[in-house]
Amino acid sequence: MQIELLPLIISIIPFVWAATLDVIPDITLQRIVQPTGFGIMKTNLRVAKYNRTCAVLNGTIDTLVTFDNTFTFQMKTAYSRIGNNQFNEYPMKLAEQPFCHFMNESYRTFQDKLRDSTNLPQVGPEGICSIPAGHYWFKHLRHTLDNIPSVVPEGYWRLTFLMSGPVEVSEIQVYVILSRGTFGK
Repeated sequence: MQIELLPLIISIIPFVWAATLDVIPDITLQRIVQPTGFGIMKTNLRVAKYNRTCAVLNGTIDTLVTFDNTFTFQMKTAYSRIGNNQFNEYPMKLAEQPFCHFMNESYRTFQDKLRDSTNLPQVGPEGICSIPAGHYWFKHLRHTLDNIPSVVPEGYWRLTFLMSGPVEVSEIQVYVILSRGTFGK
């Protein structure tokens, strides 16, 4: 009985060992589009190569309204395992929340990673509850996702950001490739 289990155990060891490795995922920006919501904001964002191994986000967002608590924010994710644009919704998301709550909770946690790459307002200790209509720029913005759980599958991802207002919904879709050394090679 023990001899029969030995080949099974030996065949499982590489998978267990690989699962315990802390493999840092590689995230590559692919493209960004705004399919709806041109009455709320207009984007002129594009993905550009910064060097041979890094893509960055450059461009502008012109907000045509003041974002306050009459707006809600949410982010949905979907992935395509083999990169053929057949996306499956994924349960990882930021739930719909009032805009001020998003700014003072979720945005505050990663705003330092954006500090030198954009002129978006910084949330101070007292909080912030509106972003005035204006012209906001992004220059050489790299991805800010550095704590992706190992259970998130590699593949072609679509991150959908939704700003819902009283009249219109603005949608921005960001496409990225998540790899851990095997996808796309």
